[in-house]
Amino acid sequence: MTRATAAGAPVDPGHAGGARPALSTIGERDLAGLLRELGQPSWRARQLREATWHPYVGGFEEIRQLPGGLRVELDHRLRFSKAAVTSERVADAGQTLKLLCALDGPQTVETVAMESPARGASGRRATVCVSTQVGCAVGCPFCATGRMGLRRSCTPAEVVDQVRLAGQALFRHALGPVTHVVYMGMGEPLAAYETTLASLRVLVAAGGISPRRITVSTSGVVPGIRRLSTEGLPVTLAVSLHAASDELRNRLVPLNRAHPLDGLVAAAGAYARATGRRLSLEWCLIGGVNDGLDQAAGLVAIARRLGAHVNVIPMNRIVGSPWGPPAAAVGRAFMRHLTGAGVTVTVRDTRGGEAEAACGQLRAALEPRRQLRPDGTLTPQRPVRRGASIRG
Repeated sequence: MTRATAAGAPVDPGHAGGARPALSTIGERDLAGLLRELGQPSWRARQLREATWHPYVGGFEEIRQLPGGLRVELDHRLRFSKAAVTSERVADAGQTLKLLCALDGPQTVETVAMESPARGASGRRATVCVSTQVGCAVGCPFCATGRMGLRRSCTPAEVVDQVRLAGQALFRHALGPVTHVVYMGMGEPLAAYETTLASLRVLVAAGGISPRRITVSTSGVVPGIRRLSTEGLPVTLAVSLHAASDELRNRLVPLNRAHPLDGLVAAAGAYARATGRRLSLEWCLIGGVNDGLDQAAGLVAIARRLGAHVNVIPMNRIVGSPWGPPAAAVGRAFMRHLTGAGVTVTVRDTRGGEAEAACGQLRAALEPRRQLRPDGTLTPQRPVRRGASIRG
């Protein structure tokens, strides 16, 4: 099972204790050394790397350009994938696929693949939403994942292999290849910083995905934002804002108590200047909570200061939560206030709702759950009984 260092960075068991390393994240030197040990030429490494990203290849036995004996030997020495799809749900007339991915532990995370056909000047895209943690410690009360609490962070290979598995699922459904990746699944990506950074580097290098087609979402881990701005990876940063005042944001995004709005906005602005990438501000619109014109005015001020694009996401219904989207007229008034002030805004499509794959609905079936108090805060996470099975 993956363990964490004292600093919280994941340790891939493939590099500790002699377990099989993951093919998706094994270093070039280690891979070359393994092939030499097996009496193979160095160019076999390129064959392996390319095969890793073919959507119709699901294991070493399917890499037909390799000798049969080598395929068997590699299967003994490497893990082809650090995740496995245990169930699949389909929504949006086959355009959205929700995958339950089993990790070591046993633990599960959820991954969503969304096909968007070409429209007008926009080409088709297939976006994969990956999880970086099993659960989440931030505890936003409007998010189903936050009600799970945190079990552990994923390893870099587990994140990369979610993208590969999603590509295979898209292929099975006769859909196109992966074009975009968003770190918007379960967990806080910048709380699993080393995992996020290492997986980003693999996706950009071996996966061939432009960093400009990758979005990393954060609820406001200011030190992580500042670190990411120095990594030479101009990915889009999406800040899950959800409130324009510290008083309300402390309630909706508990991390705000550690990193208040002034510091978060400053760090986000510095990120945009360092990378040249336009920021996105995410706003889950909750009826009667953050849908008032005072909050809209605060959002306008922040968006204009940062030159950011705003994504408004009407809250999805969560079982056991009294909260939901606002009335249609209230939502329209909120949007008019933003657009009237010259803010570029998009109402995000709540894809995958029928398969519980929409924003805020992502969760594995972990028990026990945290409960929502009347004031909108969550009860503390109760410990999972040691050795208990966690079902996907």
